[in-house]
Amino acid sequence: MISIKTTPTESLNASRVDITLNSAQEFGMQFSVAAFGKITDAEGNEVWGQNPLYSGLLNVTGDAWNNWGSDVDDATYIGDLALAQLGLERAEVEEAPAAE
Repeated sequence: MISIKTTPTESLNASRVDITLNSAQEFGMQFSVAAFGKITDAEGNEVWGQNPLYSGLLNVTGDAWNNWGSDVDDATYIGDLALAQLGLERAEVEEAPAAE
């Protein structure tokens, strides 16, 4: 599974997108895509919602299949296709504080 932290938008308040392989054929693949948001639980903690805000499919065929090269790793390529389909962007990576 590929899991990507995202920046929520007005149209899709998703903070994480999970992508899993559904099926593969000779010249294509199909992936399940689910987008999740954060909610506040009874104790006031921010947790991931159990139900996806979006659930759909990503079909990698035709040009998307033909353009799949070695310039980026597979997870990045598939992740970028899924995020483009949803209109989301990757969240900026938080750097760990420097050790003293």
